[in-house]
Amino acid sequence: MTASRSATPPSLAQSLHFWARNASNESALLRTSLSVGLFDALPVEGEGAPMTVQALAAKVGASVRGVRSLTELLVCLGLVHQDDARGLTLARPVAAFLRDSAFRERLQEAAQWWGPMGRLEEAVKTGERLSPGGIWDVLGLYRQLFLETVPAPSPEAEDFFDRFARSAARTWLLVTAGRLGLLEQLATGPKDEAALQAATGASERGLRTVLEVLGHLGITRTEGATSSFTEEARQVLDGKALPYLLRSFSVSAQYWEALERLEETVRHERFILDLKDPEVSQRFYADNSNQITAVFASHFQLSRRAAATIAQVRPLKGASVLDIGTGSGVWGVAFARTEPTAHITYFDQEVVLEQARRNVEQLKALGQARFWPGNLFTQDFGEAAYDFIILPQVLNVLRPESLPDMFRRVSRALKPDGILVIAEYVLNERRDGPLDHLYFGFRRFLTNEGDLLSHSEYAALLSDVGLTSTVCLPLPTQELLLAARPGVALPSQLAPPPRAAA
Repeated sequence: MTASRSATPPSLAQSLHFWARNASNESALLRTSLSVGLFDALPVEGEGAPMTVQALAAKVGASVRGVRSLTELLVCLGLVHQDDARGLTLARPVAAFLRDSAFRERLQEAAQWWGPMGRLEEAVKTGERLSPGGIWDVLGLYRQLFLETVPAPSPEAEDFFDRFARSAARTWLLVTAGRLGLLEQLATGPKDEAALQAATGASERGLRTVLEVLGHLGITRTEGATSSFTEEARQVLDGKALPYLLRSFSVSAQYWEALERLEETVRHERFILDLKDPEVSQRFYADNSNQITAVFASHFQLSRRAAATIAQVRPLKGASVLDIGTGSGVWGVAFARTEPTAHITYFDQEVVLEQARRNVEQLKALGQARFWPGNLFTQDFGEAAYDFIILPQVLNVLRPESLPDMFRRVSRALKPDGILVIAEYVLNERRDGPLDHLYFGFRRFLTNEGDLLSHSEYAALLSDVGLTSTVCLPLPTQELLLAARPGVALPSQLAPPPRAAA
């Protein structure tokens, strides 16, 4: 079993990144796997024949896609085993501690707190138990989870409980500390308790609970009545890092209700946060506009490296480039900055193009730009019009059944010697990793968007539309998948990282 975390503890920077992006997903994954009956339905390793995802879905009364979204992550975490035929069994240590009635009861009690935990800000301000009935002592819950010791049946059981109950609690603690302005207050230097209460509106009990748990997490330290960031936290959260972290927590907060009701989605594909709904989608992405700009800055080096990689085998001079679902504009701008004579068309919703235009202008590439508003799902992109077409993390928003049509429209728009450039999270061939990719795909399922695929799965779909030559190159944090018709040269390795952008 590989479910236990590494013997080498993660750095605070690594922990904050995980708490911001995937900790609440981890808790919801385990909570839903328990409530839907998945752990009980699986045969135990060595005690029964492995079960397919389809058979497991039928046994627990859930959708195949929903069960697959859970089991792929459980396999990656080592809680479930997958054989070469993709048959599934429950890891023996997991089966052992889930048979412990006291531990099982502890898990079920913790599972009830997801909704009340989302009201932590209210509890911090009032210092009181929350209604209905005044039974939800959220501050007491945090003290119990992080500041008290309850023995578990085994180290594996303790690790499971930590993921099950504390992962989401860490995320929401930091969401709350961000909303109250507490982290920003501490970023300016040590503060006494009275000053922090006045600045945040927190009660005495609420503030002390939050600071004690932040201290347990290695983020703050308190001497007497004065609190400050630890030295490691100060270094990690210096400069632009804290605003970026706060934006990341704000994005994660938008998934809270959908994660709480994940069992509905897994069983019935009833999507609580449905990004296929135009009103929901517009509100969601409008809230994320600052995050899109931040992603632009962090991904610019990746996209420039991809453009330089392609330029190794194919001159970009005078090239016509279509950037579909451009988002921040980062990929199209990378081609423009690599070759000043390239012509870039940025395609997306009008509301997204407004931000993309600002980014393109800021990087002095507006003279090479054309902005094309439209609908990703239906737009005809023309015939043999582009030397390069870029799909920058677009395919993961499309349902699997939509991909063949998307690739047909894209292939038609490519010139005969054109190259399709896909920036995407590509799974390994067993579909059990990388872990960060699987958590990203988990959110896509949660919001009624698309799937992540392996290289061979993409290659099969692309071959159907004549793009029979493919190569998949690893970029930091994601992959670069290139496709073309037979005889078109594709690079076999990445270009060196470019120098820092001006």
